[in-house]
Amino acid sequence: MEGMSRLGNVNWPRTLLLTGGGAFVGLLLLVGIGYATTDIPDVNESATATTTRILYADGSELGRSGTENRVPVEITAVPIHVQRAVLAAEDRGFYTEPGISPKGIARALFTNVRGGGSIQQGGSTITQQYAKNAFLSQERTYTRKVKEAFIALKLSRTVEKDQILEDYLNTIYFGRQAAGIEVASQTYFGVPVDQLTVAQGAVLASSIRSPATLDPQKHPEAAQDRWDYVLDGMVEKGWLDPAERQAQVYPPVLKVGEGPGARNNDLSGPKGHVITAVLEELGDRGFSGGRGLVVTTTVRRQAQDAAVAAVQKVIGDKSGPEDLQGALVSVQPGTGEVVAYYGGASGTGFDFANQGAGRQPGSSFKPYVMAEALAQGKSLKTRLDGESPKQFPGAEVQNFGNKDFGSVDVVQATKDSINTAYFELGLMVGPPKVADIAHGAGIPERAPLAGPDGRTNGSISLGGYEVRVIDQAIGFATFANKGIPAEAFLVKKIQGDRGDTIYEAKPRPRPAAFSEAVAADATFAMQAVVQDGTGRGARLDGGRPAAGKTGTSSDNKDAWFVGFTPQLSTAVWLGYPTPKTIRLDGVEVTGGGFSTRIWKAYMDIAMKGLPVQQFPPPANIGKQAEPPPPPPPPPPPVTVFTTSPAPIPSEIPVQTEAPTMGPVPILPPPILNSPAPARSPQRPPPPRSPSPSRSPSPSPSVSSPAA
Repeated sequence: MEGMSRLGNVNWPRTLLLTGGGAFVGLLLLVGIGYATTDIPDVNESATATTTRILYADGSELGRSGTENRVPVEITAVPIHVQRAVLAAEDRGFYTEPGISPKGIARALFTNVRGGGSIQQGGSTITQQYAKNAFLSQERTYTRKVKEAFIALKLSRTVEKDQILEDYLNTIYFGRQAAGIEVASQTYFGVPVDQLTVAQGAVLASSIRSPATLDPQKHPEAAQDRWDYVLDGMVEKGWLDPAERQAQVYPPVLKVGEGPGARNNDLSGPKGHVITAVLEELGDRGFSGGRGLVVTTTVRRQAQDAAVAAVQKVIGDKSGPEDLQGALVSVQPGTGEVVAYYGGASGTGFDFANQGAGRQPGSSFKPYVMAEALAQGKSLKTRLDGESPKQFPGAEVQNFGNKDFGSVDVVQATKDSINTAYFELGLMVGPPKVADIAHGAGIPERAPLAGPDGRTNGSISLGGYEVRVIDQAIGFATFANKGIPAEAFLVKKIQGDRGDTIYEAKPRPRPAAFSEAVAADATFAMQAVVQDGTGRGARLDGGRPAAGKTGTSSDNKDAWFVGFTPQLSTAVWLGYPTPKTIRLDGVEVTGGGFSTRIWKAYMDIAMKGLPVQQFPPPANIGKQAEPPPPPPPPPPPVTVFTTSPAPIPSEIPVQTEAPTMGPVPILPPPILNSPAPARSPQRPPPPRSPSPSRSPSPSPSVSSPAA
């Protein structure tokens, strides 16, 4: 009691004020000592001449980025509207602040503390950015951050603001191996910096934050969003008249390698896409590609060489807008390490492996339908109706060659890529559920294919959901990894200019997309595709087990084969830059032909030296479904399959898959009392499956063959 009464008599407000005041004085003292003892060091060589070495996984050199490519200019050569665009993008209070932004630092510290320790967010002024680039390393530690702040404070008090801005503009990296504002101007627009317009200056300013992921050619939408932010900031600061802002139009930007300031020798050929993808990933992780780093990638040299050789043996190495293109991505199940990456013949052109929204995958999307069915307790022995043609609410679906398979189980429907059976299965389990399980497996979540009511359309079951090649490689790796997905990555380790490791990849576990039993049964069905189905051209040497799925979009515009072993998942795509029917040697191409040849040629080499591993046995989950009752009478038919691929030459592995669906028109709800169309007298039809309670709305653009 005595102790409590003594505590109760304490004057707490006065005590706290004295304690807080003492702490504040102590903090000021520490800041003063830090400022007084901090000297501005010599400028790093990397601030004036930089190069980043990019290595294969074995340490041999894959290429370089950010080679010395800098032409310093005085601040008077940089138009005032370009200077202001940079300030609007990076530091709107540059001329009034003391070199640091206390609010920005506090915000960054709060975010970083919540994030768990290492520096995750900057809060840096232009002076701080220059201090880091010119005097310090890129290590992401609190110690470097404190040094950066003290150097920035001292610079702000001892160096004119115009000089700091000039030095900053001459050292900052703008992407495309362009260091400094003058080379960036030549690289992106082909003109010296003093000729840049307001719109052009805003483009360059908007790229500073993340040059790789804000490149106008590679990421036009993100680049324009940032451009708008810069121009709006100029209006907010009174540097640009609102009427003049409204008149601005995003300017045309030269392609990579076209500008007189470009230095892109390292980007020529297929490896250019690998280097660009690495630089994008560096940007995502907060590192500049032009800062003298040593980057070890996950790419294996033997596998990469095999990928290039396999694709170019079939389609050559042309890269024009009328030339047939190919892409291949190979990843390691469980980790997501990208082992090989082929995005096209020209590394300065469009990356067909990992750019844009993707292409329609055709029947190579069917395994996600099967996985959802298994997850709902259905069996590989579940009976489906393989009749062709077959009426569904709003559409008629046909098999390749209009072949009628009758009653089939899920294994045969997968092996022979039977469109009518899989469309039925997709409706049975629910198209939105198919989309969900695909997202869980690693397919990015974009707007699903939907009808007027917004519900996911049944055509997703036949490949009506656009995907990229890297997406499919990751999605099928989830099957190989017992249902657990992994995020794809290329950057395994980053070392600074002193050889110290400043970043090392640590794959983060993700929740399972489906159970190990589902993965085992689905893999069993996909093994049948390779053993004696549409993908038998992908059989590997030495009897090594493989599983996969072919795919061909409508009118044979995209040809896929995606397959895996326990150690490697690889997706192959063929198509034209502007989608049109694929022809090789006068023959229409499907996923069961040339795509399987490329996959096999690559995998036989990439798998050399790896032990032969067997897939787990099927789990035999679920129960055989009873034949369902017939559905209500369908509406008048709308034929959606009008194209059949020409036969494959004898030297190419024969396949029986064709495009699954063509464009499906948006139709009004079916009239349930309309008479059914006349049936073929060949034989009585098998029982039909029940129609779902709500019929999916067909999509205006769905395609996928039964390859």
